[in-house]
Amino acid sequence: MLKIENLSYRYPNRSENTLKNINLSIAPGEFVLMAGKSGCGKSTLIKAITGIFETERRGCLSGKIFLDGRESQDLPPEEIALLAGTVYQTPDDQLFAMTVYDEVAFALENRGFPDEYIKTKVHETLEMVGLGDRVDYSIQALSGGQRQRLALASVLVTGPRLLVLDEPISQLNPQGAHDFLRLLQELNQKQNLTILLIEHRVNEIAGYFSRIIVMNEGSIAYDGDMNKVWPAVSRLKNIGLREPQNIVLCRLLKLPELVNDADTVAAMVTDLYGNLKSLNKYQSAVAATGQTILDVKNVYYKYDNSLEDTLKNISFTLQKGKITALMGVNGTGKSTLMNLLGGIAALDRGAICLDGQNLQNERFNVGYLRQEADLMLLADSVREELCWNNKKISEAELQTMLKRIGLENYAGDFPLALSKGQRLRVIFSAVLMQKPKLMLLDEPTTGQDQQSLEEIKKLLCAYAEAGGSVFFCTHDVELASEIADSVILMNEGQIIADDITSKVLTDRSYLKLCGLKAPAMLDVTELLHIRPLLTAKEVADYVLAAAMGR
Repeated sequence: MLKIENLSYRYPNRSENTLKNINLSIAPGEFVLMAGKSGCGKSTLIKAITGIFETERRGCLSGKIFLDGRESQDLPPEEIALLAGTVYQTPDDQLFAMTVYDEVAFALENRGFPDEYIKTKVHETLEMVGLGDRVDYSIQALSGGQRQRLALASVLVTGPRLLVLDEPISQLNPQGAHDFLRLLQELNQKQNLTILLIEHRVNEIAGYFSRIIVMNEGSIAYDGDMNKVWPAVSRLKNIGLREPQNIVLCRLLKLPELVNDADTVAAMVTDLYGNLKSLNKYQSAVAATGQTILDVKNVYYKYDNSLEDTLKNISFTLQKGKITALMGVNGTGKSTLMNLLGGIAALDRGAICLDGQNLQNERFNVGYLRQEADLMLLADSVREELCWNNKKISEAELQTMLKRIGLENYAGDFPLALSKGQRLRVIFSAVLMQKPKLMLLDEPTTGQDQQSLEEIKKLLCAYAEAGGSVFFCTHDVELASEIADSVILMNEGQIIADDITSKVLTDRSYLKLCGLKAPAMLDVTELLHIRPLLTAKEVADYVLAAAMGR
């Protein structure tokens, strides 16, 4: 279905190729995952496959791309679009109509099909993606997951042979991501639709795929069996893959195989280390107390024309020098709460104080990275963006930050020309370098590879250790397990849990209610008959300590 021969590409005004001699073949009906660190060329490859390089600014492109046996260079853009449909990371980037029906009907209307055919085809496609009961809805009334399904429907309605998806689940909660991937599996199996999905969250979705293609620095570093990828990429540095926690545990305990299966991992641990004894030092942690930096009391918020409150009697406190995660299903009010704290929305009822003062008078002490991070990019270069409205920053601090976020070679580049993950790191760094008392981060790790994620975690932990407070909204249970001191869970506009991380993220009933996937290590600890632990490092430390204590 897709064949690429010796493909290379260099952007205008760049001295090096972004794509370097790519050779790739995907057969009809395959369901393939592509991964690699941010900026390795994945999105550029998508542009090449789907033919959306602007002719007058296309740079230097060499090699051949074949779609369904036809060379794409000989095809007009509209024919390429009918063969290879594309769904992007942010659905709002490709949705423009007012209603669900109009969005899906547009492509067929544009091609002049009869009204009855269009109506039938639109209803069939919406049923296929689980939106059959939303045909007359306003697009703005849909949740994030529903809008992603709508973007998919608007592409599927034309009957493409190849479906290319660029990080389509990066903004979905784990349950939403699971549902979307199951939908893609059904389309692949029932429609024989060839699917190429690009995604950083390999650690969460590896089980859905049998084949993975790994890109590194513009080339293909690995193309093969998903189960064999982890030993294969071990020899490569900075490859950017987020390994499943089971694989991480295998490495930490030097188990004989790298396996992403809890039963097999637990069996290998038992074979190597024997039955584990209970350790008193690993009893449940106690919530730490400290100076309150943020005090939220009885907050309500309702959108205009909404029949009910989006936020309902929200009350909580944040401690100075602590990191708190805010989690829950899409559409439960998390971003609304963030917008209130960040000054984007006005408070209806309740009170919010920062460091003992009314929040309205302390806005300059709050740094906010919005979910729509691109809206915050204002300058013409990365350097200017990091220095925007910040007279305190020194040249040495600037260079250090650029290096830490992996953008030292992009200081003069236009920020919006960077990849999604790189753009987010630019804004994150600009906010961090303002040194606010409170940092608000709405999905700060979207589109980040493992290397970038590790650096972001280090920066956040260092900021908290220096006395700053972090409140971040995320669907990434693994991230919250590793860096959050406490977790607040929201459901239907209310807080249903607010406690230390080890208590909240080991409660399966809470996790299920909030659409969150249980940490992988919970299954392993249950099989080993030890107390619940959240991360591979915690389990490895426990196993080694228990084995030494025998």
